[in-house]
Amino acid sequence: MSDDVKGDAPAVRAAYSMLCKYWESNGQVPRVGEKLESWLRQTGSFSEVNAHEVIIPIGNRWCAAEALDPVQQQEVQVVEPKSKALGLTFTDTARRGFSADRGMLTIGSTPELQSQCLEQFNTVEWRMDTPLHFVWARKSA
Repeated sequence: MSDDVKGDAPAVRAAYSMLCKYWESNGQVPRVGEKLESWLRQTGSFSEVNAHEVIIPIGNRWCAAEALDPVQQQEVQVVEPKSKALGLTFTDTARRGFSADRGMLTIGSTPELQSQCLEQFNTVEWRMDTPLHFVWARKSA
């Protein structure tokens, strides 16, 4: 997860930024996926480590292609259907998390920011391309 929100959605960007900072303050690594392969190799415990990255498009931009200009519509069509479906699931999960009564407040948000974030979630003016990492490793004998 990152807070690299593109588009005109400052409250969505702020919410993702708060979430990443909250995780970091609890010792979590929001971008852990990109480090897994290296970490597994460094242990010396694996004879083989393989990693595969898939970009998952998060944001309502992918939900309403008809509202986009022709160039943007082509970008939407390039996204693999399974990645698009997973992105829509991630978008919906984030929307529910950010709308939870206490969810946003526990990470330092205000009711005003929460309201703005949910309003901006319903626009087509933002997106976040999130890398999803699949890592497979074979333990050394």
